[in-house]
Amino acid sequence: MKVQVEKLSPVERKVTVEVGPERVAREIERAYATLGRRVKIKGFRPGKAPRGVLERNFRDQIEAEVLERLVASTFEEAAKAESIDAVAAPRVQVAEPGLGVGRSLSYTARVEVKPVIEARDYRGLEVERKTAQITDAMVEAELERLRQSFTQMEPVEGRTDARKGDWAVIDYEGSVEGTVFEGGKAEGALVQVADGDFFKGEMAALEGRQVGDAFEIEQSFPAEFRDAALRGKQARFAIKLQSLRTQKIPALDDALAKEVGIEGVETLEALRARVRTDIEKREKHRSEAEQRDLLIRAALAKNEFEVPPALVERTLDAMMESTAQRFARQGIDIQQLDLDVARIRADLREQALHTVKAALVLEAIAEVEKVEVSAEDEKAELERRAVELGVPVSKLKVREEMRTALRQQIREEKTVALLAEHANYR
Repeated sequence: MKVQVEKLSPVERKVTVEVGPERVAREIERAYATLGRRVKIKGFRPGKAPRGVLERNFRDQIEAEVLERLVASTFEEAAKAESIDAVAAPRVQVAEPGLGVGRSLSYTARVEVKPVIEARDYRGLEVERKTAQITDAMVEAELERLRQSFTQMEPVEGRTDARKGDWAVIDYEGSVEGTVFEGGKAEGALVQVADGDFFKGEMAALEGRQVGDAFEIEQSFPAEFRDAALRGKQARFAIKLQSLRTQKIPALDDALAKEVGIEGVETLEALRARVRTDIEKREKHRSEAEQRDLLIRAALAKNEFEVPPALVERTLDAMMESTAQRFARQGIDIQQLDLDVARIRADLREQALHTVKAALVLEAIAEVEKVEVSAEDEKAELERRAVELGVPVSKLKVREEMRTALRQQIREEKTVALLAEHANYR
């Protein structure tokens, strides 16, 4: 087998392969022998059909199978021999169509490869130091959010007229040019009597209306409305006010602390302390993530390189799959949503590109610094995850591909720690 490699760019190679006629013939013979043992042809006992009969009936199929098998096996051999680190399947073009005994096989394969990165200037990176900042105001804001989350709706008593700030239960039916549009009808909808966005459930037109009133209003759909067919159109809504509600917001006291339901939290002060601890953990995680990002971006600024498009596409695929799984956990089938997938991928492309570049530069630095992942490192990370999930480490099921990803993540984090240790902070 003859192999010639041409460098088209830092991330693409053109591989020309010529497979000798002897190997081609062996593969063809093997294919017909296998076919002859399993195929049934009328007039012949199993395994007794002559070669000529097999060729007349199955030549195209056999040649296609042999070609695919030969290209796959020989390209793998060529890539290994020439140290080609392919990141995607090659794009193959065969020199001449068809195969035959006594003929060689020639093809060219264009393949994307990982760039060769000679990591440099990654020690002494100039970066801003990120630290977690926790204030009393943050704690009180979180307590207020908790308090608001326990708000209950109660019937308005002593009056039947709608006033600003009330919540109204209404039935409505919306139509455009006399036709009810999709999603334009509901019973028992809860909206607020307030100035604001009509299409977000804020209806100033309810003010002064009496319970039981039925009336109509006209409203134009905004230019950015989610349903493109309705954007800018005038709609007529028939509305009936069924009842009024008011919010009952609990006091911020020991009773609320108990109602929150956190084990061991019985008083407001205990709740405040728990909220502060949770915020500290969250802000520490956020500041560490920001510091990590700053270090990686600083390293990338010192090390520019081209990225294989296939790696970016693969990362985009993973991001889309992750989004679909997140929706699925909420009981939503993303396939049923009217999503502009092309636009979403375009919006995520820059993030995907950064993710790929970050992984590549950290890998290059780890190679130079000989960063290794020990069994103890792996065990410690699994124990940390078990604690985070609240399960015994023995319950964590780690498949081999997951273990590979785990070790890569640990190696990256150890490399980031090295960057952090040698950085110059300002």
